[in-house]
Amino acid sequence: MDQSQIDRILEMNNIVDVIGSYFPLKKSGSNYKALCPFHQEKTPSFHVSEKKQIFKCFGCGKAGNVITFVQDYEKLSFMETIKKLAGRVGITISESPQAKLNRSKMDLIYKIYELAADYFQRNLKDHGSFARNYLKERNISTSIVEEFGIGYALNSQTGLMNYLLKNHINEQILLKSGLFGRGERGIYDIFRERLIFPIHNIAGRVVAFGGRVLQKDQKGGKYINSPTTDIYTKGAELYGLYKTRFEISRQDAAIVCEGYTDFIRLHEKGFTNIVASLGTALTDKQVMLLKRYTNNVYLFYDGDNAGKIAAVRAAGNLIKNSMNAWILEVGEKDDPDSFLVKFGVDALQEKITNSQSLTLFLFNDKIMGMDTRQKLETLIEIANGMNDRISQELFFAGCS
Repeated sequence: MDQSQIDRILEMNNIVDVIGSYFPLKKSGSNYKALCPFHQEKTPSFHVSEKKQIFKCFGCGKAGNVITFVQDYEKLSFMETIKKLAGRVGITISESPQAKLNRSKMDLIYKIYELAADYFQRNLKDHGSFARNYLKERNISTSIVEEFGIGYALNSQTGLMNYLLKNHINEQILLKSGLFGRGERGIYDIFRERLIFPIHNIAGRVVAFGGRVLQKDQKGGKYINSPTTDIYTKGAELYGLYKTRFEISRQDAAIVCEGYTDFIRLHEKGFTNIVASLGTALTDKQVMLLKRYTNNVYLFYDGDNAGKIAAVRAAGNLIKNSMNAWILEVGEKDDPDSFLVKFGVDALQEKITNSQSLTLFLFNDKIMGMDTRQKLETLIEIANGMNDRISQELFFAGCS
């Protein structure tokens, strides 16, 4: 992509229209103004000049053009921003023949996931009475189900496949989507008889699914998730971040849980600066994605042994990447969902206020069965993973 394309994208994206699509701007003389989205303030100091096509905050000093604004506000890379603004005004960015071929394949898989999400949602409404009763028993509201596109996979070997074929999707691409397997009888649906949670990328597009069993004696694991595909890398996305990233940035803090239902419960109760790690260990890619929006993370995992170990590992990974981590401690038989149901919002807010640093959490713990030496070795291992000596010294100073 050359400079002329960037200039055209700038020319076609009026900065007032773009910024005004994120929050209201008020006319002030020849300019526009608003409360600055980059810092807390009570009197508007954020000004936008339509004539000059620039913005400037006279409070915090942030300034730039439409590209700078979108990049900073959405925490996108330069190329992600360019593509977003180009798409907004219908500009096609020139690319090599191989890049066009790859993009065409990705666009088709995106289409498959869009259709699949619609299929699962229709199933829940039209054929998912058992699944709807399950959601009702869990006190998950219809509004939350609709907001996050929760659906239902029928107990059918070929239900989704037939739906996609009817929508003119070529059978040859199905196995590339990660939604199907191949057996002796041919291609079959991987997601069957499960509650379905769509997983979105940061742009809000469905890129994967998580499926949860509805009965304890059901075959297969409690959860199954989409494998890595051309549009999805396992361990690289955070569930719900596309919805909560602005609130995380505004509060400069994120609550991280592990599961979909934990996320849903927290979000429904008003904790909107939250993400879920999709039931996996918190990876470096997930940490760096979260770091775009905040350096402060509260880990809210299950209270059992496995949950505590996962919280310690996650905190260590955050600290290694120069982030601040605190751990919320709940009862051994509690998870975020059950804790909120039993004790309520105020109790959780108190847990956040009284959350512990990794060091305090480790040395106060009585469940993981680690002796003092093992706890010290854990801290030393974390420190050894840090990139510089200053960070190590600060970490050890905080441990004393």
